[in-house]
Amino acid sequence: MAVQSWLWGLIDWMGLPTLALLAGVLLLRRFYRIFPFFFSYVIAAEMVGVTRLATTHAPVTVYYQVYWVSDTILAVFAFLATYELFVKHLFPGFYRTRFYRHFFPAAAIVITLLAVLVALGGGHKSVLPMTSKVYEFLRAIILMFFVALMLVMGRVWGKQEFGIAFGFGLDVSTSLALIGIWSHTSNRSAFVVRLSVMAYDLACIVWLYCFWSAPKNPVTPSSPTLPPEALHEAKKWEESLKDFITPGKR
Repeated sequence: MAVQSWLWGLIDWMGLPTLALLAGVLLLRRFYRIFPFFFSYVIAAEMVGVTRLATTHAPVTVYYQVYWVSDTILAVFAFLATYELFVKHLFPGFYRTRFYRHFFPAAAIVITLLAVLVALGGGHKSVLPMTSKVYEFLRAIILMFFVALMLVMGRVWGKQEFGIAFGFGLDVSTSLALIGIWSHTSNRSAFVVRLSVMAYDLACIVWLYCFWSAPKNPVTPSSPTLPPEALHEAKKWEESLKDFITPGKR
């Protein structure tokens, strides 16, 4: 029994030292300049983990509030890191278009406000879980959309870009799978509950490996240009989105 308890504790908190090492690697090798949003996410995730660990033995109501407040904050940072990965690094031609550069951060603010307002109608305790789930679904949609777009356009992954996308994809897919499982069964065994934690631990290890094994002095990659037809299509989507958001205004 003691061995099992020790094992669950290791799984629950293994992400903390891994994230601390990852933050050190990002600092020492100056990857924080190339991936500032991802670096901010790593720091936020480490602070969230430490805060949760410190409040483990607090009253249930206190830990509940700490958990969901921190989870919502972390979801926002993860969303922005995903935006940075695809729009700024893998599709930099879209990043040059002002509309796309500001669309995702603005969407983060709008979605947070809408989720809070909708959740308020069902009781204040559902506000934070609702917001967190909205970001999970949105992040999954973004990951699927841009990965499909990469396959169509024949883009090539770099090791760091692939590691970040793989880690976030593993994390969000496991979380959504558990939401589906819990909506159809009441099984809350220790193993099932910790599936998302184990997936996140693996994601942290993947991130650490990808950045640890990178060259010591990374060079900021030059921004490749999009083909003219792809840029033209992006501008058409921009106009369509603008018409959808502000119909009748020109």
